[in-house]
Amino acid sequence: MRAAFGVAGREASRLDRVLAAASGGAAALGSLLVLALVVLVDADILGRELFAAPVRGVSELSALAIVAILFLQLPETLRAGRLARSELLLDRLRAFRPRLAHALEAAIHAIGAALFLLLAIAVVPALAEAWREGLYVGAAGDFTAPLWPVRLVVVAGAGLTALLFARIAVRALGRAFGSRS
Repeated sequence: MRAAFGVAGREASRLDRVLAAASGGAAALGSLLVLALVVLVDADILGRELFAAPVRGVSELSALAIVAILFLQLPETLRAGRLARSELLLDRLRAFRPRLAHALEAAIHAIGAALFLLLAIAVVPALAEAWREGLYVGAAGDFTAPLWPVRLVVVAGAGLTALLFARIAVRALGRAFGSRS
């Protein structure tokens, strides 16, 4: 599968470089979160087996971390062209009707942009509620973790993914009509 951003160096626009830096930074943060989750789970296992004392909140933090990791890694996955999709129709169209293939690709990515923008917008009220009300997971007096950081990551990750989808759609539309975007 081709990378979604096939340009590099001087050919890459400032927008492409900013989006690449943002998605790369988010992916790096997601990777650190994976490492932290591995350490947390290992500490819980060792605590249970060696000291009969589990680490409190591991299941709650794991559930939150998985959601955060997904939305931190998703933009870079899309930007690098590694998001799972079927290329069968597009490959056949590219061989015989390349402009139609690019136009279809633009439409598909525009729909992706719209869906992720809607997701980001839909989560904003839940983020505001979690912040305002101090919502948390866990049991008071035992272990609690606030919900707003994960909801913020969902909004930011979905928003960045929407921007990347839109940028890819614009590039594909440019190829469909013979211009470089």
